[in-house]
Amino acid sequence: MTNKSLKSFGSLNVVLYILILFIAVSCHQDIEPKINNSIQNLIEKFPQLTAQKKSVRSAEFKFIKSIKEGEFNIEIRLYSQPEGYKNRNHILVFINGKKEIYSVPLFNNIYKDYWEFPLEKPLSKIPKTNTSFSNELNTAINELINNNDRKKSQKRYTMIDVTLNSVLNCTNVKAKDSLVIYTPTYTTLDTPDENIDSAKVRLRKNYDMMKLNKQYDSFASNCYLDEKNCRIYQIEYHGNKVKIKTYRIDYGTNIHPIYL
Repeated sequence: MTNKSLKSFGSLNVVLYILILFIAVSCHQDIEPKINNSIQNLIEKFPQLTAQKKSVRSAEFKFIKSIKEGEFNIEIRLYSQPEGYKNRNHILVFINGKKEIYSVPLFNNIYKDYWEFPLEKPLSKIPKTNTSFSNELNTAINELINNNDRKKSQKRYTMIDVTLNSVLNCTNVKAKDSLVIYTPTYTTLDTPDENIDSAKVRLRKNYDMMKLNKQYDSFASNCYLDEKNCRIYQIEYHGNKVKIKTYRIDYGTNIHPIYL
């Protein structure tokens, strides 16, 4: 190949690179308004997301991270209110290959009806969400994954796996992690003050309900610890539906912990 041909080939590569970059940037810009609209619509549907705040705009939720799953072309984004907010909430945004979007709220733990915490009643002063994490996640799957792919389960399994492990940074919980599950370690100032002995009983019963089998500790269980949000998610698949049992592992205290 002559020097002239090499220069032409190099120039063509530069043009192609610029074109690809332009298309990628354009697609990114096109989807941002759709994401903002989806978040804004979610806030209007669930005003609890911005309860006790002056702002009710989608801009209140800041972009935290984005994980793209390559095999099924799914992107999952996490948006959160700034650190220091009382009763801080988060939002998951799911985007499929067709750039269709569905947003799911990640309420904090005072919204007990949303998380369906066992052994706990909703707080009287907290407005109910009239839905659940399981319901919202199933709706997202129904909206973004066509019925044929949904039956194959691998696609929805991957979507949930990426959400838990990569976006929320969960770790798999096994029977041998019993002390992590039922020892009152995680305290929060956002939930009402609790009696420590009552909290111990609740956490122990939570562990019993998970039915983690010690004989299979060498295998991954269906329970995932979300340490930052003080929850454990237990995933069950029932036909086309996904059931997520959620256990709260924090306890409310008015006392700031002292570390020696």
